[in-house]
Amino acid sequence: MTSQLLLLLFLNSACALGLTLVLYRNIRKDKTQRVLALFRFLSFFLLGLLLINPEIEATQYSLDKPKLIFAFDNSESVKQVAAPSELNALFEQLKSDEGLNESYDLNFLKFGSGLSSLSDSLSFSETSTDISKVIDYANTLKEPETSFVLITDGNQTLGKDYNFNAFNSKLYADVLIIGDTTRFIDSKIDLINLNTYAYFKNKFPVEIFVSQNTAQPTSQTLSLSENGTVLAQKTLEIPSKSSVKTEFILTAEPVGMKVLNVELEPLSEEINPLNNQKTVSVEVIDSRSRILLVSDFLHPDIGFFNRVLESDKDLELVYKTTEEVSTISEYDLVIFYQPQASFRNLIRQAKKNTINHLIIGGSHTDYSLLNSLNLGFQKEVISSTEEYAPVLNPDFSLFLVKDLNIDIYPPLKDKFGDIQFNTTYSTLLGKQMNGIAVDSPLWIFNTDQVKQSVLFGENLWKWRAKHYLENASFTKFDQAFQRIIQFLAQSKSKNKLSVDVEPVISSGENQFIKVKYYNENFESDTRFNFDITLENIDSGQVEAFRLLKDEEAYSFDLSKLEPGFYSYKIQSNEVEPSKEGQFQVLEYSSEMQSMNADIQSLSKLVSNDNLYAFANRTKLISDLKAQKPKPIQKSIKKSDSLINFEWLILLLALTLSLEWLFRKYKGLI
Repeated sequence: MTSQLLLLLFLNSACALGLTLVLYRNIRKDKTQRVLALFRFLSFFLLGLLLINPEIEATQYSLDKPKLIFAFDNSESVKQVAAPSELNALFEQLKSDEGLNESYDLNFLKFGSGLSSLSDSLSFSETSTDISKVIDYANTLKEPETSFVLITDGNQTLGKDYNFNAFNSKLYADVLIIGDTTRFIDSKIDLINLNTYAYFKNKFPVEIFVSQNTAQPTSQTLSLSENGTVLAQKTLEIPSKSSVKTEFILTAEPVGMKVLNVELEPLSEEINPLNNQKTVSVEVIDSRSRILLVSDFLHPDIGFFNRVLESDKDLELVYKTTEEVSTISEYDLVIFYQPQASFRNLIRQAKKNTINHLIIGGSHTDYSLLNSLNLGFQKEVISSTEEYAPVLNPDFSLFLVKDLNIDIYPPLKDKFGDIQFNTTYSTLLGKQMNGIAVDSPLWIFNTDQVKQSVLFGENLWKWRAKHYLENASFTKFDQAFQRIIQFLAQSKSKNKLSVDVEPVISSGENQFIKVKYYNENFESDTRFNFDITLENIDSGQVEAFRLLKDEEAYSFDLSKLEPGFYSYKIQSNEVEPSKEGQFQVLEYSSEMQSMNADIQSLSKLVSNDNLYAFANRTKLISDLKAQKPKPIQKSIKKSDSLINFEWLILLLALTLSLEWLFRKYKGLI
């Protein structure tokens, strides 16, 4: 019982006594009051006791065995370097060992790309190994006296390099090496760096790292081929027990997927030539949207378009005057900035050849010319100008409008005059003049046969400047405006279904087909269901599956497919677009590239005393038993109430009842 609790009980008694004396002041002279005061004091004291609820702390002690965790490598590479039956026999031996069970709380884990509990036999079916993830898990163990045994061949194919990781110094860690620690003569292709995409007719590099482990320098031929045709080759001088980097420069042609085979000439005594070959791919694309901006005079808005579009690699802006342009058929979008009489033939070309175009009006625009070209609107020709503030139309639905804070942007300048329409347009922005809404649009869009847009106002550069003043960044404004230009530049015939799949994948690897369906503005839309039909061209087997979808895309897991050539067709019963293609699954596993254990990397994790060869596994078990770790004493503090509420309330009711009965008996009620 603490001094604080004793003080509270004393104060409770004092308060109960004080309140009683206030009510019964003649207890010395009146025997009746003395009896009533006793009952009242007990009632006050019990009531205070209920409010205080005194507690006492009790400590319980228990002894727990320290944890001993065994983490088994369950990857395919283990089958290359050791007999699976021996490892499963070791697991059963550890699980049933009386000495270990007596001293430790045994836990068993298995790992490959991830980490999970091990309760049954090991399958050695994992197609990748992430040893660093196992080390990170071990370092999260905070219980004292915990021991951790890593059982692996040390060959990692996934995750961060565990050479730059280490076990926590407070953890008792041992490593049991699976496989032969003798190093065989070997040369291999370590890494190939290649961009996913290359633009048509551009040069692109293929960066290759190769190595060998012999005591002498070697001279080996490295070749790069496509469809059996050697594109380039060179002889490499590789220093002893070292690596070199080399590079091939290729031309990106033709448009489409290029599958490249890289092969390093094996050494004469090399027993594992599998790691001397790699297959990579690059897609040659010509998908940049070319945008022509035509203007016959300089204006800050010209620089505005250049600044906004220069950060988007998918948009290429070209600026020319009308005298410099003869044809516009090579462009995906033409921006006619404040057209004048010299624009007549170019605008007619855009209409005739159904080329997407954006017309921007302003104080220098010849609206009589635009009226004569039958563009779907007629604007009253008045020479005076006015400034119109933008108002966003909430019902606009052609594409998503976000990151544009329209309400704060300054007004645009245009010639005064009413606008009449003889074609249906979608209005993105309306007009305000001096805070009053004007029944006339500021920015309109039409997508019937060709994407046509008209913006009735100049000085867009002021919008961008205002956005920067408010947000200290141009990024979101530029991205929002790029989306509008992308919408106008996209041809209506463009496939709305995008499929992303590597043309060459390795069997068992964590690869997916990723599919996106786009709406009119080429924005991802996952409201519909899509199915994929897969045909193994080698075997003729055909299977159909429903694609899984998330917020932005669809996907299908390819990791379970057998090696072979596959064709696919992706389609939906709800929308029209479909897509067909092919890919190849190679009979290749990164886990099968090593023939022995990586003792050099494993030796960096623990000291030599804690590093055991698989042949010495009995010594590891003996050493674990010999440690005889002390049991861990754990204490649990519990707070128990000193009072029983039910009995205390009953006692309080009793004192009050006795006081009432005594008063009744004395005729005081």
